[in-house]
Amino acid sequence: MQKVTNYLQTILSWAFVGAVLMTLIAPTVSRLLISAPVSFGVNCEPAANWSMSALIRSQVIGLVLGGLSGVFASIYFRSKSKSVVNQDVKV
Repeated sequence: MQKVTNYLQTILSWAFVGAVLMTLIAPTVSRLLISAPVSFGVNCEPAANWSMSALIRSQVIGLVLGGLSGVFASIYFRSKSKSVVNQDVKV
């Protein structure tokens, strides 16, 4: 079971690294795809830049909130499991 846990932790950590890299790379690629090769009177680049910065900002906020909730959930469940183990020992 420990081997499976190690595999899952490795997979999740590399998935996290991939998500961070795509967060940094995706706006540049999107700007390249959105920008027109010639000027035709309508410029969408400021709107695209704003939306990409809003996307990155919301992803960072979600990352921080998710990390904090994971820390608190981990602490809660570990303390709860220790109290159940301690009750079993006392009986």
